[in-house]
Amino acid sequence: MSHVIVVGAGPAGAAIALLLVRRGIQVTLLEQEPAFDRVFRGEGLMPSGVEALYQMGVGDCLQQIPSRVLDGWDFYVDQQRRMRVLEPQADLKELTPRIVAQPALLQWMVEQAQQQPTFKFLPGWQAHELLRTEAGVCGVRATQDSQVRDLHADLVIAADGRYSRLRKLAGLSLAKAQTQFDVLWFKLPAPPELLQETMFTACLQWERQFAFYPSWDERLQIGWIVEKGQVKNWRDRDWIDEFAQAVPDSLAQHFHEHRHQLEGPIFLDVVVGLCPQWSIPGLLLIGDAAHPMAPNRAQGINMALRDAIVVANHLIPLLHDSWTRSQLNTALQNIQTERLPEIQAVQQLQLAEWQRIAYFWSNRFTYLQFQFLATIFGRFQFAQNSWLKHQKGLRHGILPVRFKCAAP
Repeated sequence: MSHVIVVGAGPAGAAIALLLVRRGIQVTLLEQEPAFDRVFRGEGLMPSGVEALYQMGVGDCLQQIPSRVLDGWDFYVDQQRRMRVLEPQADLKELTPRIVAQPALLQWMVEQAQQQPTFKFLPGWQAHELLRTEAGVCGVRATQDSQVRDLHADLVIAADGRYSRLRKLAGLSLAKAQTQFDVLWFKLPAPPELLQETMFTACLQWERQFAFYPSWDERLQIGWIVEKGQVKNWRDRDWIDEFAQAVPDSLAQHFHEHRHQLEGPIFLDVVVGLCPQWSIPGLLLIGDAAHPMAPNRAQGINMALRDAIVVANHLIPLLHDSWTRSQLNTALQNIQTERLPEIQAVQQLQLAEWQRIAYFWSNRFTYLQFQFLATIFGRFQFAQNSWLKHQKGLRHGILPVRFKCAAP
């Protein structure tokens, strides 16, 4: 029986492990953290990500984990709402975007995989070294505290995130795109009126740019945009006062009343990049390990789920039959060839959005231009429809992704 080691139990790793083990392939999943409950994880499922879950046959998990259907998008400029874009829920149906508890989603996937006899989960273990033969990578050396284990496999899948250790151990490079911004993340209890509908709210003001939404835990998830490298003294700033100056008075009052419950900031170093080569014999990079994404439209989790489907489509038929190293290495290269066009296009859309922000905030004149355009046109339906159309690639993906491996 073919054996695959998956390193990293994030969205890409948990999803590919579940897909493989459900098709009778032996899988060992390593996760260096002992639990999934990190404070800040990507929570936004766009239609592309929701569809990926249904393609995998696990869409019912959305009714079993904490989540909120996204009702729309609000845009505030200088404390006033200039545009509201409602999600076309009647058209999208079950594919309407959602805010999900990513730790619960990952836990659910792993628990489903644990129902299969060919699955082993090793939380708290870190892949410390790659094991190699002349034919290529043949496993990992994993550590937990003072324990060391050599785990052998036919294939290692590195899904260990944007700072991938296995990528470095394999000698694979990451070509980084130039980004202008980083993000600080906060959480704060949400006011009751914002829990009645789930709106992603962008608050824009000269020298202030942040967004928030009511998350699955009934707290506001707040992301503050900072210019790249300009995070000096950010722990000492009065963040409640910063937020309050860019929102309506009623919401500003709520921020002030709950200032002692503010959680954060957590600094996210925005890294956008693409590996020119995703594999070497016996090792494949997927998800952020191969292509770290910017945070806009939560593309990290959405592209990771779609990666898992394509990887499964190529590997399941091969690993079920007798195969050669040459055939496996060709399959790994074909995975990159299939995924590369969408990843490149989505990253270009993300970076273009950052560049537009940088342009309008480059000086007072361009900011006033943005303010004028938002005030004049934001109220009209054609402008709202135009925004949705412009976001299509980040919402629905660029290319169709279909899971082709029927259950045995």
